Amino acid sequence: MPIADFVNDLKNKAEKRFEEFQIDEIDTISSIKDDAYLEKPTWVGGDHKFVCLFIDLDKSSKISFKKHAVTMAKIYDYFTQTLVDVFNHEVFDADYVDVKGDGAFAIYEGEHASYKAFYAAITFRKIFEEKIKSKFQDDEGGNLSCKIGIHKDKILVKKIGKKGDYNEVWAGRLVNNAAKLSREFQDSPEKFNGSKSPIIISEEVYNDFVAQPEFGLYNCHNLDVSVLDQEIPVFTEVTDFSDDTLGEKFYFTQVDWCKHCADDYINKVN
Repeated sequence: MPIADFVNDLKNKAEKRFEEFQIDEIDTISSIKDDAYLEKPTWVGGDHKFVCLFIDLDKSSKISFKKHAVTMAKIYDYFTQTLVDVFNHEVFDADYVDVKGDGAFAIYEGEHASYKAFYAAITFRKIFEEKIKSKFQDDEGGNLSCKIGIHKDKILVKKIGKKGDYNEVWAGRLVNNAAKLSREFQDSPEKFNGSKSPIIISEEVYNDFVAQPEFGLYNCHNLDVSVLDQEIPVFTEVTDFSDDTLGEKFYFTQVDWCKHCADDYINKVN
């Protein structure tokens, strides 16, 4: 085919896609697996809300791997595969998982979506703090940290590519704002009171814990505090944003699993 004909053919196809663009409303993330959405200019979205957990390495470009490609590959394998293993574990059972650079994100749906995402974040952070971070150092000799953000919102997503070779493209704020929340730690660490790798959640996710506080709004009473019956909030509020698309406030925590009652929380979502 002459190049002029090829170009005109692509122009016509592009124009046809533009004119036939539409959005199908869905209530389950599994709908994006339908290959029919690959062939036609139809995105999936609607008013149903999902929860995104986004985790990646903090300041990974500063890590001393310039002369050690094997070391870079090793940490990607160690960090990212462990992250995906947590997302896919039967306890947390993410409904969608995707790898992005040196991190990954998971989408959760259903009545326990916010809680499952949060519990998965606690679990990975525990593994990261206890096993992963000490094995690699940045240029200043400090240990690694990771960025963790959780947001709840509507989705807008489309398969782009061809059958057997495609990627999902995410529009809207679900994945984007989860990633932005995670970057608040990198951009403004002073907001987090010296926290290391805090779990940062949007107000929408926080409101789910307010609605059902038994899922983890307050620390359990198995703590070394003077008043055991005192309700100690898990989350700390922050109202100073570096990005005004994130809303009026967000929350962060460094909470870890309690050895006495962790399983009780896990059982609530299974």
